[in-house]
Amino acid sequence: MKNYDFAKAKEIINSRKDEILTASLGMHEDWFWTAETIYEDGKYTRELNDGNEIAGINGSSWATPVLQIELKNGTEETHACHNCGESERKPVDNPMLNLGCLSGPCQNERSSIKVIES
Repeated sequence: MKNYDFAKAKEIINSRKDEILTASLGMHEDWFWTAETIYEDGKYTRELNDGNEIAGINGSSWATPVLQIELKNGTEETHACHNCGESERKPVDNPMLNLGCLSGPCQNERSSIKVIES
């Protein structure tokens, strides 16, 4: 099970506060259903403590917890943000994840996103 690493999320956000418009946590391979904005307008909108959940879950046995940040310069970055090292990501274009008219197109868009492992 890959759980969110809230300390890592806060570290990334705090080190780049002046550059960030918004930051969201969610499961990369299931973004439409699991993403939640945690930082915007220069402040946290959610408590990020161990045991907390994002969109009702705290981790996944198959999807990759990520932090997606939108920067003021118009670019976005997606960082792996889990507490158990390298992940074995499933392809986001997996037919099992094409769950309808909203989720499928959203996941197809994510297939080109590079996840930064750090």
